Amino acid sequence: MQIQPYFHPTTIVMLDDNQRFLENFSLQLDESLACLFYSSPVQCLEMIKSRSPRITLDQRCFSYYTRPSPGQADRVIRLDLTLIEQEISNAERFRDISVVVVDYDMPEMNGVQFCERLRGTRIKKILLTGVADEKIAVRAFNEGIIDQFMLKNDPHITQRINSTIQDLQRRYFQEVSMMIQNTLALEPPDFIYDPAFIEYFFTLTSSRNIVEYYYVEDPHGFLLVSMQGHLYRLVINNASDLERHLFTLKRHNAPASLIRRVTHGKALPWLWSTPEDYDDGEIFPWNEHVHDAIRIDGVQTWYCALVDSPPADIEYDSATSSYINYLESLDTE
Repeated sequence: MQIQPYFHPTTIVMLDDNQRFLENFSLQLDESLACLFYSSPVQCLEMIKSRSPRITLDQRCFSYYTRPSPGQADRVIRLDLTLIEQEISNAERFRDISVVVVDYDMPEMNGVQFCERLRGTRIKKILLTGVADEKIAVRAFNEGIIDQFMLKNDPHITQRINSTIQDLQRRYFQEVSMMIQNTLALEPPDFIYDPAFIEYFFTLTSSRNIVEYYYVEDPHGFLLVSMQGHLYRLVINNASDLERHLFTLKRHNAPASLIRRVTHGKALPWLWSTPEDYDDGEIFPWNEHVHDAIRIDGVQTWYCALVDSPPADIEYDSATSSYINYLESLDTE
């Protein structure tokens, strides 16, 4: 599994003219999925068009300007990584449609015709067919009209659809974040490619019910968001980072006990403020700036600290911008 620069839940669409099938299947889908159900292809296409895709985050993170230079003008491309974590305040992010699950045999238009109408979008498409339509599905797959197909009478259809939706959501994010990934690859944060860190990362997100994550640079790591909208900050250091932080701690006369913990990789500092920001006589709250850490031995050695309810310069209201709030709002649509 790959760590993307960012990931958040998206919306799934199921289309089948058999209303009873939709009702039964809605009870079998992973309850954490945001799903819309339609029995009319025409109405479904109108809905998708009305949810016209936002300008993607990777496009918003890049800006272009011309810098004059002697005898010519240089075109400069700038990547603003601070916009990645600010996406948590965008309540519309969950409305992005990443996957559609479409029945083949429908009266208004068949499933392949419907999927053809979605060409040019990044939406991933799963086609449900009967045995007689399997050759048509294979041809549609080979022509790139659909991304996956499966037999509707497969006894394991529920598990297969849930698993395939998860896979296609990851593919969707691989594509929408490709520009950022390619730019980061020029000078990558090595931990996102380290198998030992990747295993730790996804174990952590699963145990904490994390459904969103966003890469951040200062300090290196991720902003994590649970389904209920609770924020965490994962701070990640290598050995060089640790040495640099130790120098800073000693310069600020940090307590010897904290310096020992950092020296042995038992804690990481995150000095979002320093003793210099405090008036004379005020006691600096070192315990709020140094956090318990664990060591990950991979291609490199990584030291990771999970900060609960971190300070953030982002306008964020979990009551309106959390995934659970979005799921509840779907009941009214």
